[in-house]
Amino acid sequence: MRDYEKLGAFYLGRRFDLASGKALADEPILYDAKDLCTHAVIVGMTGSGKTGLAVSLLEEAAIDGIPVIAIDPKGDLGNLLLTFPALDADSFRPWIDEAEATRRGRSADDEAKQVADRWRAGLAEWEQPPERIAQFAGSCERTIYTPGSTAGRPLGLLRSLAAPPP
Repeated sequence: MRDYEKLGAFYLGRRFDLASGKALADEPILYDAKDLCTHAVIVGMTGSGKTGLAVSLLEEAAIDGIPVIAIDPKGDLGNLLLTFPALDADSFRPWIDEAEATRRGRSADDEAKQVADRWRAGLAEWEQPPERIAQFAGSCERTIYTPGSTAGRPLGLLRSLAAPPP
């Protein structure tokens, strides 16, 4: 069993060398879930990795059965719903922009295969096999509530606070 599969050990990745573009060591960087509070905020400069850290923490919390309600006004965390344990072209195909594939000189199906291959290789490099992705996918209900929109599950708090009819 990998160290990060122990309950309460959140896998955040491995040390990374920006110059070479490679992970530096096989030793994982783990976060002890006992250090979590009831609330959290992640701050940092644009491009500093806030979203990546949030996604990692939320995935690890879900795998460990820790309930989470994430409020994301920017909409970055919606990608947590895009979980494809099979890592195959058919899973990625609905999300391929056909015009973009054409600009690259590929059919949408070929683009989906390229994307699936790239994701499979990248996740394998960081020791995230399809089984672990499936573990996350099955660990919790993931829902996006969208006030004032039907893009997710609609949510209208103000209507529910109205006085009942006479």
